[in-house]
This record gives sequence, structure tokens and C-alpha cells, in this order.
Amino acid sequence: VDNSKRKKSGEHGYDALFNIRAVLDLLMKGILLAWVYGEFCTIGESTIKYMGRAVSYVQYMKAKPIKHGIKVFAVCCAKSAVLLYFIVYVGNESTKDNTALAICDQLIVGAGLTLQRGRTLFTNNYYTSIKLANHLFEKYRWSLMGTIKSTDKKSRADEDFPFLKLSNGARD
Repeated sequence: VDNSKRKKSGEHGYDALFNIRAVLDLLMKGILLAWVYGEFCTIGESTIKYMGRAVSYVQYMKAKPIKHGIKVFAVCCAKSAVLLYFIVYVGNESTKDNTALAICDQLIVGAGLTLQRGRTLFTNNYYTSIKLANHLFEKYRWSLMGTIKSTDKKSRADEDFPFLKLSNGARD
């Protein structure tokens, strides 16, 4: 890599993965050429264990089995668990939109899954929302199946699911 072309941190177009971007792109092209996608896909996040100090975007997540590591968003084939595409999370300093809907869209477009209609996307409760389901259906004609976590929030967004947890009386 030519380090003279590298942008400084804070500049427009800065890429924290500049030194390994060519290898990542080559890896993604190889994955896309080697696998025929199925009808079912799943999106999730994973952590690559890393305890060093050379990388500034190491995440600490105390609730996860791997506490320190590099966070990666990935889309996989739901039947065979083959990795189709991934995005390395480099922190909030990147100019990309880090909402769940934007991450799903980046993964779907990056993996080249936009041509076939009628796929089903499986997600966990971080990604599952009515807004994402509407977006997937309107843009790609996909279905969404995901887990949800109901809460007792009084102020709910229009795209959120319209139910609360059962009260103690209803549970009895």
C-alpha cells in the first residue's frame, strides 16, 4: 500500500482499514465468486478477539463471551452458515450511518443479494423493526423474520412494535 495516499484521521474519506483494504476487498470478491446464495440469509454481529494496542477501534462489551475485540457485522447463508459479506466496525468516527437499517442495507448491497426477489432475512432483536421490514419489502421484496424484545417504554416510535409486556394481573 502507498501510505502517501492515506488520509489523516478526521479528514473526509479517512479509512481506518486503509492498510488492509486491498486484502479485504480481494477476500470479499473470492467469497462472492465461490458461493451460490440461498433463499435464506441471516444478519448478525460477531467479535474477533484482540487484546493488543495497535488498533484504535477495539470494542469492550462486558455482556459478550469475548470481552475485548474487533466488532464485525456479517451476512451469512442461513442454511449453510457460509459468510457472504462483512463490515468491520471502526467506531463512530467513520462517516457511515451506523443505524441497524443502514447496516443491513450495506451488507445486502455489498453481498450482491439485491437481484433476487423473495428472500427471507433472519435477524436478532437489535435489527428487527417494522421500519426494516417495510424497507426490505419495498426495496427488495424480501421478508423479515426476527426476534423482538418487548419493553415497558411509554414513548414508542411509529416504527416500533405496538405491544407491551404482560402485566402481573394478565400473567396470573
